[in-house]
Amino acid sequence: RLLVAFYVISDALLAGWAFILAYAIRFESGLIPVSKGYPPIDQYVGVLPFVVVLTPLAFHLQGTYRLRRGRSRVDDFFGVLVGSIIAVVLGVVSTLYVQAYYVSDAAKAQGAYEVSQMVWGLFLAINVVFTSASREAVRELLERRWRAGIGLKRILIAGAGDLGRLVADRMLQHRELGYQVVGFIDDRAGGDHIGYRGLPLLGTLTEVVDVAQRERVDQLYVALPLEEHAKLLDLFNATSREVIDVKVVPDFLQFIALRARLEDLDGLPIINVNDVPLQGFNAWVKRALDAVLSAAALLVLGIPMAILALIVRRTSPGPVFYHQERMGLDGRHFHVYKCRSMYQEAEDD
Repeated sequence: RLLVAFYVISDALLAGWAFILAYAIRFESGLIPVSKGYPPIDQYVGVLPFVVVLTPLAFHLQGTYRLRRGRSRVDDFFGVLVGSIIAVVLGVVSTLYVQAYYVSDAAKAQGAYEVSQMVWGLFLAINVVFTSASREAVRELLERRWRAGIGLKRILIAGAGDLGRLVADRMLQHRELGYQVVGFIDDRAGGDHIGYRGLPLLGTLTEVVDVAQRERVDQLYVALPLEEHAKLLDLFNATSREVIDVKVVPDFLQFIALRARLEDLDGLPIINVNDVPLQGFNAWVKRALDAVLSAAALLVLGIPMAILALIVRRTSPGPVFYHQERMGLDGRHFHVYKCRSMYQEAEDD
C-alpha cells in the first residue's frame, strides 16, 4: 500500500512537471517555430490540476497500480505508455467539456483551457520518459533490497517432482524477484526428507496448513503432476482459511507449445494448445508484410544482385537464375528462384 501511494503521488507530480516542461519546450525554447502567438503560462497552469488528477486515474484504469513481483520491464513500459495515452485523452475531453459548459464567452476569447496539440504530444512523450524512469529507479531499489534478503516473499512449493523443481530453479535463478523458497510438500516422497538444491521436504500435502504456519509462508505454488490434480481441491480448502496466496502451475509442459493461447468460453478458461496458424486477419497481415518487406529488400539488394548476376554470367555459360519446384503450405507447389551457384545441368549429373 505504501508503494502504491508513492506511485500515485510521484505520478501526479511527474505529470505536472512534464506538462509544464512540454509548454516550455513548445513556446519558450525556440526549438519549435510558433506561428499563432504565445499563450501565457497562466493559461496552462489552469489546466495543470486536470493533468495532475487525471494521470493517476488513467494509470489506475490501465491497471498500472496492480503491483506484482515478476512483472517485466516491457510490461511496465507499455502500462505507462497506454496509461499516459489515456491521460491525454481524458485531459483533452475534460478541458473541452469545461470550456464548453463552464467557461464564459470572455474567458473563451482569451483561450481559457485551450491546450496546443503539440503540447499534449510533448507531454505524452515526456511523461512516459519520466514515469518509466521513476519505475525503473524503484525497481532497482527493490531488487537491491531483495538481493540483500530484505522483504522477501516466503514460498512453499506443493510438489517435489520435475515441475516443482522447475519452479524452484526459476526462483533460485532470479533472486531479484524477491522470492525465498522455504521448501517442498509432497505425498510421493514418503519418509524421505531429502529435498532439492538444499531445499527440504517439509511434509505431505495434508500438512500444508501446519507447514505454512510454522514456516510463515506468504505464497503457495501448486506444481503437482497431472495424475495428482485431484488433490488440488483439498489444498484449496485447506488454505482458504489462511492468509496465503495460492498459485497453480499447470503441468501441461509436455503438451503445450510456446504459442498456446488462453481463450474464454462464457467465463470458462480454455487453453488452445494446437492453434492453426495464419487464419483470417493474421493471414492478410502476414501476406502484406511479405510484400512490403520483399519490395524493400529488392530495393536495397538490387545493385548487389545485378553485380552478382553479371559475375555468374561471365564465369559460366547458362542462365543467371536457377529455379526449382518446391512444396509449401498444405502441399501446394511453388517455384523458387535463386542465382545459379552450380554449372548448367549439374543436377542431372
